[in-house]
Amino acid sequence: MSTSTAPGYLRLIGFSGTNKVMAGELSRLTTRAGISHCLPEPRKDGLGSLVYPFDPHIAALAVRYHRTSTRVLWDLYESRATRLEPLYDDLVRQIRDDDRGWGQSGYGISVTTHGVQEFAAGERQIVGTVKNALIDGSKQRQVTFHVNPNAPDLWFDVRLRDQVLAVSIDLAGRPMSQRGYRRIGGVAPLNESLAAVLVMLSRHQPRTEPLVDPMAGSGTIAIEAACMGRATPVWVAPRTAACEKLPALRSLMTEMPSPLFPDTQPIVIANELTEAAHSLCKEHVSKAGASAYVHSLQGDFRHLDPRSIFTICRQRGNQSPRGLILTNPPYGERLKTDKLQTLYRDLGQWCRQFRGWKAAFLIANPNFVDAFGGRPRIVKPLSNANLRSSFVLYDL
Repeated sequence: MSTSTAPGYLRLIGFSGTNKVMAGELSRLTTRAGISHCLPEPRKDGLGSLVYPFDPHIAALAVRYHRTSTRVLWDLYESRATRLEPLYDDLVRQIRDDDRGWGQSGYGISVTTHGVQEFAAGERQIVGTVKNALIDGSKQRQVTFHVNPNAPDLWFDVRLRDQVLAVSIDLAGRPMSQRGYRRIGGVAPLNESLAAVLVMLSRHQPRTEPLVDPMAGSGTIAIEAACMGRATPVWVAPRTAACEKLPALRSLMTEMPSPLFPDTQPIVIANELTEAAHSLCKEHVSKAGASAYVHSLQGDFRHLDPRSIFTICRQRGNQSPRGLILTNPPYGERLKTDKLQTLYRDLGQWCRQFRGWKAAFLIANPNFVDAFGGRPRIVKPLSNANLRSSFVLYDL
């Protein structure tokens, strides 16, 4: 029996077009944690997937703090089999000879698939084959698993790319965006990981730059900006990452500090029009543990005097001439075209009162740029569910 199984790979999966953002955030985290020397250049696997050699310290750091990814996977096995029987045999052989000790007897497992349409079998057949291989191969190492699709200890992810079927452990056990601080969203809640991507793309400097979201909704951008600035854990109690049950990562997960950047004191101002959304925003901010850094306001941004924002910043010890406005404006699901055009025009006029600042937006309406006025410095296509969206950034 082999005793030299390769460590495997750490895979970060995110939104299309976010490879550079995800790599930048992980580099920032490893530098602060003092393990940047272990982080090589990643291999890009498509527009929203980065692959690193597996290192348990970096894996634990990613699943605990990395906010721009949607999945963090430990790639364990690969197979080029094109039919079910050879796939089963190949996986059983690899699992039988695996000495990494990623599970222990009594654990329940669940298997999900992504992008396996080109395999010569249906998804259910692939799931069944992989489950049987995991159970039978582990049994040959005297490790017993059972199937538990509702409350598993280990989530396995199966993906097909370039004719290679990869079997991975989902280290979080759920999408990274499901942090645990959001009860319900607004009419169109922004994905938490995508909000973190917006903060990174804006190159927000949380030590010196206040951040203002004039249309904060349920508070996702404000919370992600505050939590990313301090590098607080992704998961809000009682929610935890599944990898805390993995022998290879259990102790590393519990030993990490919280937050990684305790000396950073972000200043974030979240303004929302309606009283109901404002109350929900405050609830989410509190549950995320960000109340000390997010100042919540309620009212129409058009009536929000910039001087009041500058006063809040000075009261919190910040007199920087620069800051960031970042929001996800409505794109037409509730407002008629003429009212939407007026909103974008008014938003542009309001933002230009903040001379020397930056303003960034996630937009899904092609009329936004003309109505807002001026020319954006950055325009980047960015997926947002099924919407054709763009990230735009202005110098004010």
